[in-house]
Amino acid sequence: MTTLIVDSACDLPKALIEKKNVQLLPATIIYDKNILQDFRDPEQTISMYESAILNKDHDSESQPTSTKDITRILEQTIANGHTDLVIQTVNRVRSPTYENAVESATLLSKRYASQNVSIRVQDSRTVFTGQAVLAAHTLALIDKGIGGTKLRRIIDSLSSNVHAYQVPADVFYLRERSRKKGDNSISWLGAKVGSLLNISPIVLALDDKTFPVTKIRGFNNAANKLLAHTLEKVEQGLLSPFVCISYAGDPKELHKLAGFNELKLAIKARKYQLITTPMSLSGGVNLGPGTLSVGFATTPYEWKD
Repeated sequence: MTTLIVDSACDLPKALIEKKNVQLLPATIIYDKNILQDFRDPEQTISMYESAILNKDHDSESQPTSTKDITRILEQTIANGHTDLVIQTVNRVRSPTYENAVESATLLSKRYASQNVSIRVQDSRTVFTGQAVLAAHTLALIDKGIGGTKLRRIIDSLSSNVHAYQVPADVFYLRERSRKKGDNSISWLGAKVGSLLNISPIVLALDDKTFPVTKIRGFNNAANKLLAHTLEKVEQGLLSPFVCISYAGDPKELHKLAGFNELKLAIKARKYQLITTPMSLSGGVNLGPGTLSVGFATTPYEWKD
């Protein structure tokens, strides 16, 4: 049986992680000189979002799981009897987690060469809810007894079609966090004007690229636009039966969005599965509290307002 390992940026709910025995590589969250490892505890995550300690008035950042920590976690997983390991990481453009995992896997593959241990590392090419779609699809295939090269081939093909959308609540927050990582794609003036005019971008992460597809006045309007767009794609048919939604706060707030319940009904009617969860702390630190993310898999297309 194949064992799936994901980093904590992957927006899978804690309950599903535990039910499917998914192993977790926790990112490190640093806020106001405090250090916390993100094990995707929902109560702790929601509490941190609601306490405002991650807002733009506080200094916070995320750090990827180190090679040393990945090695320790993999050794423990192997010691517990798991010998066929698949590691899926946040896209390698956004984080060194992939390189750290490859380094660890190479080391351990040599160490356990005589014990029939297989360790494969996959770049998800996506982020957050996109990772969750890929992970959920992987788990469904594992449940069907699919593994090895066939599993890797299916998931590699699907990863290029996973669309992960984000609607940040505060574009100025997004600009400041991006700048700390050396990304100057959002100018100070553009962020300031966006904040003053209450402009919310809808940002797409697709196949290792991240870019805005449109800008809408008002977070709720942008969020409902994204949910309506997702509804349209669900009705057209998806490449994977999983639709994942995360929110950098309490997911109960999703029910206040006009388009959420309609989307939920459409997913059920199509016999797809909706997965909702608090956004990872890694996602919240980089995108800001209040951010909405939606992930699904479909053939790439051009966004049309």
